[in-house]
Amino acid sequence: MDWLDTKGKIIGQIDKTFAHAHGLLHPAVHGFVMDVKGMLILQYRTRSKKIYPQHWDTSVGGHVHAGEDLLKGAQREAGEELGIGKMPLHYLGWADVEDTETNSKGKFHHRERVHYHLARLKKGMRIHPNEEFENIAHIPLEEMPEFIRKKRFTATFLAGWRKFGKAIQGKG
Repeated sequence: MDWLDTKGKIIGQIDKTFAHAHGLLHPAVHGFVMDVKGMLILQYRTRSKKIYPQHWDTSVGGHVHAGEDLLKGAQREAGEELGIGKMPLHYLGWADVEDTETNSKGKFHHRERVHYHLARLKKGMRIHPNEEFENIAHIPLEEMPEFIRKKRFTATFLAGWRKFGKAIQGKG
């Protein structure tokens, strides 16, 4: 994956494990996907995930490959995780997400420039979650504050929701 300076300029390539062990800034893409009823699709990460196992997260998300275009990376992730890689994505913007997590699989230093996208399923489109999902939820937007308050979420989801939640709800 690409290694970024604080201005988002690529300064080299690094391995994902090395980046998370040393807290090096790198790009990631995440997508908020709305179903045909206007509900937000959320994924519940499997217990086998190294980072944030059994936490709620954005509909899709992941790392960008070295040299990969951000939109193509987001579409690739949507295809891999939900089987919907061909749908149009609306770019919301980016947020730097930085935190440290220690769990049974080790200590991880997240330092990502996360580029967030919004997608809306069209009538007849079906999602096909992959093995990275332990569960999936379709949450009405008006219920999101309560759902967030009661559940465990990844830092990446929370940063994106804080910055773009109003735009996702059509209020910003």
